[in-house]
Formats: sequence, structure tokens, C-alpha cells
Amino acid sequence: MAIGPPPSEPAQLPQLSEEAVRVRMMRELFTRTRESALVGVLPVLLIVWSHWGAQPTTRLLFWATCLWALLAYRIVIAHLFLSRPLEQEQRRPLWFRLEWLGSMGVAAMWVGSISMIGTGTVDALFFLRLIFIIALVSFVLSAIGIEMRLYAGFMTVVVGGTLLLLHRDYPGFIRDLPAVNVAIVVYAVMLLVRSRGEQRRAQEWVRARLTQRLLLDQLNQNIRQELLMHEALRMKSLEQESSNRKLGELAVRDGLTQAMGRSHIEGELRRLVKGAQRKPGDFSVQLLDIDLFARVNDQHGHAVGDEVLRRVALLVQETIRGSDLFGRWGGEEFIVLLPDTALPQALEAAERLRLVIQRQEFAGEDGMVFNITVSIGVAQFEFDERADAVTQRAAKALAAAKRGGRNRVRAYEPGQSELMLLLQ
Repeated sequence: MAIGPPPSEPAQLPQLSEEAVRVRMMRELFTRTRESALVGVLPVLLIVWSHWGAQPTTRLLFWATCLWALLAYRIVIAHLFLSRPLEQEQRRPLWFRLEWLGSMGVAAMWVGSISMIGTGTVDALFFLRLIFIIALVSFVLSAIGIEMRLYAGFMTVVVGGTLLLLHRDYPGFIRDLPAVNVAIVVYAVMLLVRSRGEQRRAQEWVRARLTQRLLLDQLNQNIRQELLMHEALRMKSLEQESSNRKLGELAVRDGLTQAMGRSHIEGELRRLVKGAQRKPGDFSVQLLDIDLFARVNDQHGHAVGDEVLRRVALLVQETIRGSDLFGRWGGEEFIVLLPDTALPQALEAAERLRLVIQRQEFAGEDGMVFNITVSIGVAQFEFDERADAVTQRAAKALAAAKRGGRNRVRAYEPGQSELMLLLQ
């Protein structure tokens, strides 16, 4: 029984440091602090407006100014913390203490409103202040609920201060409603219990956000690596294509003269022969050989000999027609295939080539200038012969040109015997 590959292990989530969670929790705390402090400006205006005329203006403005100053302090501290990310981890305890002082001051000022701007009697304004204190305490606690130490401190100041002032300034109210003491304490305990759940939810949310950020960073890094790999593969593919193209050119072209190689030019010859057999037409072949080329190598060196081969190949390609095909046949021999060309026109073209090469000057390594000549054999394709037959006749014509004194053109005409060629 074949056993399949083991299942792949699930990818592990990135590990979060506790310090990163604490810093992110602190950022969330200061973000909420800034928002709650900005909103807290409006209730101050409402209480000042409701007590205007019922309290001395100086006392009323003093309380409002102190509270606004504390709210502004919390806004500034929150803004400084959020705008300095490099200091958030290093100086986190200091930032917490500054926030703790601001929160305790706000709690004390809200509690102080009971006696500072109170009338001493249980009237509508008294209940209005209590309602506002309860609402604002709940609002502020919802903002700082993700930090238990801050939450507990704020609750201690509010509950303790409120009970103390009620017993001192409103004893009749406490005497008539003794359950208020228990109600305030129970309400505070309920809020503290609820705060623990709020803190846990906030921590889970922060962990989820940080984990998501790490996963996104990891995903982006993987995508960048994949893109780099694709780019590397693309570049390697381009290099491979370039190498294949160069190898293909080497298979087609002669490395020294850039003329077609022997195998490729033979393939082109067979193609032209098949075409001429299907659709009869004139087709001729020229074979060129550099006269006394061995002497060039002996007298001027092989480097000059190679330059002669390159220059001859260039001259031939510049002289022949665009439809003609040029290749290196071997050594110092070259071949030209002339489609749609009868023997007389091929002879004229061969004579032009011979004259162009004869007039070309070459320089040896010693600076001495010399000329070279070529012998050319020409043959016209006959309908019923093979591809190698026409090149053999061109080669025999080339040999006759050599025997005849070199630097000349000879033709092996259709129907001509080899004896008649030798007698030319």
C-alpha cells in the first residue's frame, strides 16, 4: 500500500512581543484620551451656562478654566505621545504617569463641581450636576477602560470624592437616602468588573491588529521575493535565449567571416535545387578561391590571413545582390548561390567580383601593402541533376581557372565535356 507524503504543517503565526502589545495598547489609550478630552469641552460650557447667575462669576470661571486647562493638558500629552513613535517604547512609563496625573485631575475637578459651584441645597441644579457627573464619568471610563490602573484610580477619586462631598455639603440628602452610599459603591464595582472584560477585548483586538500587520508584512516580503525570483528567472531566460541565439548564429554563420557555414549553405542549395525542379528556372553557382592564400599566411602571418578572409567575405557580400546567398565552402573557398540567374549573367557577376577583389589593397603586419586575386568557377544547374552535381561542376571550373593561370573566371556550361573544359 502506497503511503502518500505527510501533510504539510500549518504555517505558524508570527510571534508578538509583550512590549509591542503594551505600546500598541498605550497608543490606543492616548487616541481615546485625545478624543474624550476634546468632547469634554462641551459639558463644561453647559454647566457654566446652567449655573450662570446662580454662582459668583469668578468662582464659576475659575472652575471652568481649571477644567479646560486639564483637558488641554491631556490633549497635548496625547498628541505628543502619538507624534513621537520612537519614544513610545523607551519612555512608556513616563507617558503613563503623565496621563495618570491628567486623568486624576479631571476626576477631581468633576467631583469638585458638587461643592465649588453648588448651592448647598438639593435642587434641580444639584441633580443636574449628579447626572452630568455620572454621564461624564461613564464616558471617560469608556475611553480609559483598556488600562485597569488608570481606570481604578479614576474610579477611586470619583467615588471617594463624591461620597466625601455629599456627606460634608449635603448631609440631609444622605440622611434621607442612605442607600445612595451603597448604590454608588455598587455602581463603581460593576464598572470595574466590566472594565476587566473591556481590557481583555482591547488586548485581543490589539494582538489581532499587530498579527495582521506582521502577516501583511510577511506577505509583502514573500511577494517581493517572488517578484525578485521571477525577475531573476526572466533575466536568466533572456540570457539563455541570447546564448541559444548566438549558438544558432554560430551554427548558421561562419565565426570568422560571418558568411553562412558549409552545412547551412548546403541546405540552402538543396532547397533551391528542389524549387528549380518543381518550377524550372535558371539557377547558377559560383565557387571562389583566394589565389596563393598559403603564401599570405607565410609572408604576413595568420592574423593577416584571417583579416584577408574577413575582408574578402565583406567585399563579396557588398557586391552580390540581396537575393543571392553567400557562404564559406571551406578554407579560403567561398560559394555564391544565384537564384533566377542564367550562366551568362553569373559569369558577368563573377567577373565583377574578381575585379573588386583584385583592386582591394591589404596591409601586412610590417605595414607592407599587397593585393590578392581570386579564381572563380561558375556552373548552371541542369534540371535533372542533383545538388552536389552542380557544385562538382563549379569546382571543376574553378580547378580549370587555377590551371589556366589563376585570377580568372571559368564556366562549366551545360552539355560541356570535361575535356573541352580542360582545353579552355
